[in-house]
Amino acid sequence: MPLKRPFGVTLLVWMVLSLSVWGAVRFAATLRGWDVLSEFDSRLNPPYLSITGAGWAVAGGVLIWGALSRKKWAYPALPVFMITWLSEYWVERVFFQSPRANLPFALILSALFLAVVLICVFHRSTKKFFTRSEEHEQHNQHPTSA
Repeated sequence: MPLKRPFGVTLLVWMVLSLSVWGAVRFAATLRGWDVLSEFDSRLNPPYLSITGAGWAVAGGVLIWGALSRKKWAYPALPVFMITWLSEYWVERVFFQSPRANLPFALILSALFLAVVLICVFHRSTKKFFTRSEEHEQHNQHPTSA
């Protein structure tokens, strides 16, 4: 019987799905508003916005497939994906966006996001989900056979 997916893995998959959808929306919105972004000389140029949006959508899709298929590479890739996305968010916010009044809220939300990711990733059930193979889970029905 296959191992049931733990809540932490499900939560991580939903988080990756959310960020992937965000990337797809960013890609589509950039393509739709390309002329406006170019005309008003956006700090983040349309090629950058479209490439990063498409990249997050594709990377997220691959990662979701890997996590649901219990691929071993998905276990370390989940926190890398999340932390990289969070890093990109803060680089864009600090260096390319106008200052906003919601800095404390963004900091608290980012810390909460990172805490949830790390708790889920380092939880024993999550690690066990990705490291146990199907062969290990099956009981030997014929112990005398070689």
